[in-house]
Amino acid sequence: MSVFDKFLAGWSFRSSTPDYEPGQTIEVMVTGREGETAIARIGDSTLQIGEAPADAVDTRVLVEVETWDAGERRGTGTYRETVGESAF
Repeated sequence: MSVFDKFLAGWSFRSSTPDYEPGQTIEVMVTGREGETAIARIGDSTLQIGEAPADAVDTRVLVEVETWDAGERRGTGTYRETVGESAF
């Protein structure tokens, strides 16, 4: 294995259009709100998060995916817990 191969070991590119399965739990950054609903933007996709606390914007949360439409790049999920703060 070359030094270059060792340097790049484990690297991969993230997709701007992720695909999730209902029931999957993911960690996301809450980036805003649409009305009363918290929103996470993941690449070019949007996940609406139900039952998120009012102060969830700019925090990392665990969300259980309820629905996901890969064609529309939109889905819904249920808030499970806050796991961190923004680094900004």
